Amino acid sequence: MAKQSIGALAGWKRSEVEHGVVLALQLVRSADAYRERDFDVVEVTMNDRQLRSLARDLIRAAHARGLDLHARPAWWRFWRRRRRR
Repeated sequence: MAKQSIGALAGWKRSEVEHGVVLALQLVRSADAYRERDFDVVEVTMNDRQLRSLARDLIRAAHARGLDLHARPAWWRFWRRRRRR
């Protein structure tokens, strides 16, 4: 039986391997644990198919929350810089 824990994602690190990636997730159980840098590190290894499936699911979750995942066009930065002057 898997151990279940409620916590928050504090950070992650991605490492490339031959047939996929390894994600090292830093999880914290409370705000105090975050301040004390008491992280639980969980490493998840995924092959290309699993990574693609997770990416699709995360995109769906972001869209459901109304988040835009694409950067603004390059002209936007130019236009914004000119308007400040």
